Amino acid sequence: MTAPVPQISAFRQALPGMAALIVGHGIGRFAFTPLIPALVAAGLFTGPQAVWLGAANLIGYFLGSLIALRLADRFGVGFVLRASVGAVLLATLAGIPNWGPDWGLIWLAPWRMLTGISGALILILGPSALLSQVPVSRRGTISGLVFCGIGIGIILAGTVVPWLARIDIVAAWLGLSALALLLWIPAWSGWPEKPPMAALPSGPGPRWTLPLFALAAAYAGDAMGFIPHTVFWVDYIARGLGHGVAVGGYFWVLFGIGAALGVLLLGRLADKIGFGAALTLMLGAKALAIALPLVSSSLPALVISSLIVGAATPGAAMLTSGVALELVGADAHRGAWRKLTLIFSSFQAVAGQAFAALFAATQAYEAIFAIGAGLLALSTLAAGLAWRGQRLHKKN
Repeated sequence: MTAPVPQISAFRQALPGMAALIVGHGIGRFAFTPLIPALVAAGLFTGPQAVWLGAANLIGYFLGSLIALRLADRFGVGFVLRASVGAVLLATLAGIPNWGPDWGLIWLAPWRMLTGISGALILILGPSALLSQVPVSRRGTISGLVFCGIGIGIILAGTVVPWLARIDIVAAWLGLSALALLLWIPAWSGWPEKPPMAALPSGPGPRWTLPLFALAAAYAGDAMGFIPHTVFWVDYIARGLGHGVAVGGYFWVLFGIGAALGVLLLGRLADKIGFGAALTLMLGAKALAIALPLVSSSLPALVISSLIVGAATPGAAMLTSGVALELVGADAHRGAWRKLTLIFSSFQAVAGQAFAALFAATQAYEAIFAIGAGLLALSTLAAGLAWRGQRLHKKN
């Protein structure tokens, strides 16, 4: 009798994707948020310059979303993902103050764009590559573990940056580089060498009905509306409210805790009430949470805002993908999701530059939060239209 093959644990199967997302998003993108007030306090950049560097990452994300599938097809998923994690490490090392030639805005901006490109490649290719190798019965669990990497990365960045920034800004940047290097090891293996079929733009294109247009509008609104928290939040708490870099970092840790738990909780909510209803409720709660600092800047209000927006940040993609699947069906879902991802990244890139320009002109955090909340309110209405169309689709 043949001995049964021991089943690999869900954590081990999810580990490469989790590690890659910690590096690509936790360090490559979201670690810069708590670095902004530290860079300004060190006199290396003005507030508007540091914010613009944060927004430069969003341009890179758009570029990465354009080329992800072509790179995977040409070089293989495994090579692209390993190279992407390595690129984040290289860009983080290159960003260490005064290490590069003529270190400053012109030197750092391309490296910030490179982290955006790498983050997009990791997010678009990584989860699909891993899930293509596991049984359907385990995909929910492993998907949740993989996407928890975003929240874990935010928690690590929110802890490491303020702690090491007490020494100096170079120590904080070196700490992030060391984290990226350590996580490159578990992110190295476990990837298929060919792109999974779910990641390829094959199959019939979706028929763009009114509900699908409404869903695209909702996702575009979310892409623009969450920027106040993912770029300005720590700087607002640290410099705008005068609480300092360390306290700003604590609130970024709360944001990360929300992000780590949000995917799991929203997934269960979607199972209970449906993806369309869950997306609509989530966007409405996100709009209120982003508007909350306009009403109160007390510590409880800041805690609630951090947790809710953190939970809704990685959950938006999961819920939007679920609604799209129910609207267009499995065969057309790949094409629909690819186009929705491009819409999201393009609106995010444009809005990032617009918010950076607005902050440079006004230095007004309140205006940024008000615009973000307004965009998410419109996004909620659009999601409601998509939800209504989804229910009609089910009846027919």
